[in-house]
Amino acid sequence: MCGPLRMGALALAVLMLLTACATGAPSGGGLTAYRYDLSTPEDASEDDEDSGEGEAVFSNLPTDFQPVRVGDSDFTAALTTFWLQVPLRVSTSCPPLYVGRKLALASVPSSGEAWQSDLAQSYGRFCERRGTPGDCLTLFDDGPRLQADDKRSMALALAVGPALEGVDGEVRAMLNPTRVLATLSFTITAYMALLLAPEPVTKGVAAMFSVLMWGYLGWEFFDLLRAYAQLYEDAPRASTFAELREVGERFGRVIGPNSVRILVMVATAAVGETAALMSKGPKLPGFGQASRTVEANTGLRLMDAATGAERVLVSVNEGTIRVVLPVNAVSMTARNDGGGGRPAVESNEPARGGLLAGAHRAFRSFRAFKRYMGKAGEGKEWHHLVEKHGFNLKRFGAEALHNTENVIPLEKGLHTKVSAFYSSKNFELTGSYGLTVREWIRTQGYEAQRSFGLYVIKKIRSGEW
Repeated sequence: MCGPLRMGALALAVLMLLTACATGAPSGGGLTAYRYDLSTPEDASEDDEDSGEGEAVFSNLPTDFQPVRVGDSDFTAALTTFWLQVPLRVSTSCPPLYVGRKLALASVPSSGEAWQSDLAQSYGRFCERRGTPGDCLTLFDDGPRLQADDKRSMALALAVGPALEGVDGEVRAMLNPTRVLATLSFTITAYMALLLAPEPVTKGVAAMFSVLMWGYLGWEFFDLLRAYAQLYEDAPRASTFAELREVGERFGRVIGPNSVRILVMVATAAVGETAALMSKGPKLPGFGQASRTVEANTGLRLMDAATGAERVLVSVNEGTIRVVLPVNAVSMTARNDGGGGRPAVESNEPARGGLLAGAHRAFRSFRAFKRYMGKAGEGKEWHHLVEKHGFNLKRFGAEALHNTENVIPLEKGLHTKVSAFYSSKNFELTGSYGLTVREWIRTQGYEAQRSFGLYVIKKIRSGEW
């Protein structure tokens, strides 16, 4: 009996793999997207895991505009005002004095750890020169050793420190400028880490920070991210203070003083709660210019986009930034055909028939998408290019999956073949005999998954696969 039962189970599994939809059940019913991936039951999901029925805008934000220029005087005035009116919440811990010397004298280090004491000594001298002896950047709060993140924070502090030197005199009487530097270095490190994560999805104040940086920097936004990615890789390898200083200075040289000023300026405004950034944002120098540039290129009001952004997806490798917005964050609908890129119609909410160029209508469930869009067409079924299983849903959010860019109509026969291919094991693609194509591609970013989905359709349609 064991043989027939085993064969029957295998036949049933093959039948499920061949008939399942790669991205969700067809409108006529059937198996849902996640039932056939028996190896990953945690991805199982019903057709509408997200119960929300609201409509949103899913937009690919352009970066083909020049950055706002912020001069030294505007930068100094802005930071001085912010720091004096709303003092930063800096660390209140009391680190031991001359921690670098103490670490150096505590014991004779092994040869593999000699660089730790040398670097700690140099760090201690750095703090002394700034008039704040001890652990001035609070790097030893998490233990007596300099970890990789500590060295990244130190390199970043060395990169942004010169931009703050002109402001020190204004705030020295009320604030400890070294503690301000420590706060900013940790703040910037935290936000940049979110942006550099594989296909990050930022929310709340992190989303506002991302949108404001995009609005100010334009095409330099990704220069900043790539430069920080290099700092992120280089700093942990440094074994001397001089090497860390070079890493920080290289970061500053790559992005230039203007981007450093904007980074510090927005990070200063972002310290604290989301409400603080909302109130400080419009007071930043150059905000009006940034807002006008964004509105001319996208039809979005910058502050509405920053405060209304529900999710921001940044893909550093592909150089794209996508955002999920409520419809009332859109100030204008469509561009004139010959209007030089300016939107044509002003409105508090886009007309039902038109959205921003490059934007797509998004929904919080597949059911809501189908209710609005109707059937896929005669002999066709709806297909998600970036699949709508639970893994992607948690990473990117429902609106990034259920929108008019990601969901396309496919012929039923082609749809079945695409589903079968995603469920197959392809060693040439995955590099593993144990992974299905679906299990392999889900580890990639949003843009990579979408491009792969289009590539699969092209190959199968042409008969090459």
